[in-house]
Order: sequence, then structure tokens, then C-alpha cells
Amino acid sequence: MLDRWIDLASGPLLRLALLVMALGLARVLVLQIVELAIARGRAGDPAAPWRLVARRTLTWLLPARALRRKDRVAYTAASILFHAGVIVVPVFLWGHGELWRQAIGVALPSLPPRLADALSLMTVGALVWLLAWRAAVPAMRELSGAQDWAVPALCLVVFLTGLAAAHPAWSPFGARPMYLTHLLSAEALLLAVPFSKLQHIVLFWTTQASTELGWRFTPRAGEQVRISLGKQGQAI
Repeated sequence: MLDRWIDLASGPLLRLALLVMALGLARVLVLQIVELAIARGRAGDPAAPWRLVARRTLTWLLPARALRRKDRVAYTAASILFHAGVIVVPVFLWGHGELWRQAIGVALPSLPPRLADALSLMTVGALVWLLAWRAAVPAMRELSGAQDWAVPALCLVVFLTGLAAAHPAWSPFGARPMYLTHLLSAEALLLAVPFSKLQHIVLFWTTQASTELGWRFTPRAGEQVRISLGKQGQAI
């Protein structure tokens, strides 16, 4: 019975989860493009600051400036580790190669097992730190919704069960039950990607474009603001 569930989870359910994720992300991307086009049309400014968009996207990918902030260096480092681990490990883990081949017909290069283990353990540590930081800082705790707790917790389950499935000696329940739990939790995470904040990990390159192209004032907007405030001719 367990083997049947594993076959179902590693075959049809995985393909379904990947399809839902791909279609969901495509929908988000199309909506973003349409909204940006509408915003640019309303702004009446055809100029597009692509260099600024590219520079700020690279700054987000390589947040050296954020790492210089002593009050947030641990949080930023943990966030970087989490983002790197949640992309690199699932895609390039050696044990996932056959699953990708079965699901999408493509064989991807694989990480060496020891490197994959090290990245997985660092990702687990980063997730624990991020959850603890969110719980310990009052401002973050008050701003956090259910999704802010559920998504990192689900990521933590995926990585912990994956490590336990790869190293049966670490698991009190045996390799096969842990492998099934890993598959099902990973598929739940894939389904959540287009409907949660995880979508920015895939569509990060649209974030700065949305900000720079969408938030642009219409011509003479500054003067209209001055008139509304009764401060014509004054700097505001």
C-alpha cells in the first residue's frame, strides 16, 4: 500500500503540482505585464529606466548593502541562505534527478551528495532563525499573517523530511514513510508557490520593473499636487 502511494506521489501528483505551479506563475506574470502596460499608459511617460531596473534587481540578488546593516546582518544572511537553498537544492539534488526526468522528461545536473546535505542543513538553520526572529521581534510578529508562518513551516517540513529520507538513520519512522511525507509536503509547497509570497523567488525579476514602471507620475502631477495643497510655486 505504501509503495502505491509513493508511485502516485512521485508520478501523477508531482506532474499535477508542477502543472498547477507553472500555470499559476504564468497567470501572475501575464497580470503583471497587463497592469504595467496600463500604468505606463496612464502615466503618459514612454521612457523606461531599464538600467535602473537591472541595477536594482542585481542589488536584490546580491544584497551587499543590506549585509552592511549591523542590526539586520544575521536576518539578511539567513534570508539569502533560505532563498538559495529553496531553489538550488530541490532543482539540483542528486535524488531528484530521476523525478525530474519522469515528470518533465529532462535530466538536470546534480549536486554532489555532501554539498547537497550541507546546503539542506544550512537552509534548515536559516528557516529556524527566520521563524525565531519573526516570533521574537514585536513589530514583525504583529505584521505577520498566517501565510508568513505557514509557508516557512512547510518549507522546513520539506527539508527535514528530505534529509531524513536520504539518511534513514536520522529518521525514527523509516525511510519509506519519510519519503512519502517528503513527496506530499513538497507537492503542497509547489501548489502554494503561485498563491503565496514564494512566487517572488521565481518572478523576482519583475519586482523592480513593477516598481519603476508602474509607480510613475503623470505629466504635471507635481503642479497638480501643489494646487491641491494650496502651495502653488512652492517646493514640496
